[in-house]
Amino acid sequence: MCVSTNNMDIIKLLSDAVANQIAAGEVVQRPASVVKELLENAVDAGATSIQLIVKDAGRTLIQVIDNGKGMSFNDARMCFERHATSKLQSADDLYHITTKGFRGEAMASIAAIAHVELKTKRPEESTGTLVLMEGSQVKAHEVIATQDGTSVSVKNLFFNVPARRNFLKSDNVEMTHIEEEFYRVALIHHDLEFSLYHNGKALLQLQPSNFKQRIIHIFGNHFKEKLYPVEQSTEFMSISGFIAKPENAKKKKSEQYMFINHRYVRHNLLNYAVETAYQELIPQGYRPAYFIEIEIDPSAIDINVSPTKVEVKLQDEKLMFGFLNAAVKKSLGTMSLTPQLDFDTEQGLVPPERPAGHPIVMPSTGVNPNYNPFDTVPARPKTSGSFGGFSSGSASWKEHTSMGGWDDFLKGLNTQTVENNEGRQLESEELISCADEESKTVIPEDLEFFVMGGRYVFFKQDDQAFIVDVLNARERILYDRYLSALDSTPIRVQQSLFPDTITLTPAQADLADSLKEDFRKLGYELEKMDNTHFAVNGTPNDGESGDIQSLIENALDSFKSNQFLYRADKNRNMAICMARQNRSRYPVPKSAPEVRAFLEELFRCDCPATSPSEKSILHIIGTEELKRYFE
Repeated sequence: MCVSTNNMDIIKLLSDAVANQIAAGEVVQRPASVVKELLENAVDAGATSIQLIVKDAGRTLIQVIDNGKGMSFNDARMCFERHATSKLQSADDLYHITTKGFRGEAMASIAAIAHVELKTKRPEESTGTLVLMEGSQVKAHEVIATQDGTSVSVKNLFFNVPARRNFLKSDNVEMTHIEEEFYRVALIHHDLEFSLYHNGKALLQLQPSNFKQRIIHIFGNHFKEKLYPVEQSTEFMSISGFIAKPENAKKKKSEQYMFINHRYVRHNLLNYAVETAYQELIPQGYRPAYFIEIEIDPSAIDINVSPTKVEVKLQDEKLMFGFLNAAVKKSLGTMSLTPQLDFDTEQGLVPPERPAGHPIVMPSTGVNPNYNPFDTVPARPKTSGSFGGFSSGSASWKEHTSMGGWDDFLKGLNTQTVENNEGRQLESEELISCADEESKTVIPEDLEFFVMGGRYVFFKQDDQAFIVDVLNARERILYDRYLSALDSTPIRVQQSLFPDTITLTPAQADLADSLKEDFRKLGYELEKMDNTHFAVNGTPNDGESGDIQSLIENALDSFKSNQFLYRADKNRNMAICMARQNRSRYPVPKSAPEVRAFLEELFRCDCPATSPSEKSILHIIGTEELKRYFE
């Protein structure tokens, strides 16, 4: 018996336009997603020259031009249909994928949310094909005259999905993602010619080269001395590529590229295999740079995991982990980057040379005849800068802290502490109003202190010990100094007799050029020489030193990363980045005058309790807290 319930049916078949928009939500997350799909299609088409043209960080235009094999009249139209592809014939092909694209959804998804113009021509044909798409609708499909290969123009991205368009970040952020996708494709396909243009300006023009040359062309000439090869192969897999010196490690993963079968992938276990090989060679929290390609049987990797085709599953993860870890360790050892014991080398004793005419004098020894180990140990003299300064025999702290509001200031700190799991910490907002300007700048002449671990300054008041983190404090001092320089009082520039030359990536160079005036206010006079090189004609006159290349490079990377967070306050972003980079370039204060001057400068800051990075500067330990350690 068949019962009709047409009036109660609620499940409907989605239209192609709606289905394509849903698919686009997974495939096209931002303009960089379109760039990735189009570049990979160009590589699959057998192109030897690929151009990427972008306007307004992809909002207005994304165009990829290649000289590949092109498409026929019917194929040019069929490529915009869902699940239409030339790269798969059966389900078995999913387990032996050797091409970049295979889902058959990318072009349909892109056409659903943008205006797409496709021009293509096969070399063996005399005419080409034009297809115009708008919101999954075919506006034109005709024969035209065009050059060999394919040109795909994606205009007005998300024109019919305004909510998605509003979620896009600033042009700098979106362009950073586009460049990253471009790098991933251009790095592994170094035998192809690539070009990148943004708003009519050429950012990169890469000629066919080997892997190392391609890395240098993208990331700068300073990588020449940083890279060491990694080469290892077995029947199961082969590894090739380059790793960077341990001293070039950074806190960000900006220069970590892992490729499997010429495809960029993200895999936490493989990344961990590389990083663990650098154990004890780099500081905690830092990440090594690497550019590694792995070749394995396509059946041993599952790419069909996510729409982005970046996450993958491996058949034997433990084996690949061990093999990759051993290969990186071998490269580090071969290049003498790891500690080694050499039992074959004789270490002879070489006596120092004695000037002619100087007789040999036997060393003398001294004995204290009055020494008695049972005598009472005499009181040690009071020494500023050592633990002995806190002996019971020294003058009372109260006597030294009664001047200039110092005692009141420390009492203010004491009353504004809060309890947490780590002890008594300071609240930065409360500290701002804890004392007047005069009381914050007067430090006792006889301040008793000691420095521990080359980073922490200890001093005391009554029955409480105060600990200052020098690095975090220096960051706060520099931040306030830089913010003042950017707002009103620029730092004086000391002109260099022999200017340094730094090499940046095209993206970094553009950002540095736009921040040139801000750098000058902070004491760094930069002069652009070409698309990637800057001359550093001057540095601050406060005695800062160090690697200018790394300083500017890391500051630019941090500035770009923080643009979304501080997009409304460029000066704050600049001050934070530069303070973070320069905080370790100053020596740790050791003498009494140095410590006094350092603390005075710290307490003149608006917020002396926390750094701009929201790290604690001051810590107070009282007798009650000490008791907990011994009960």
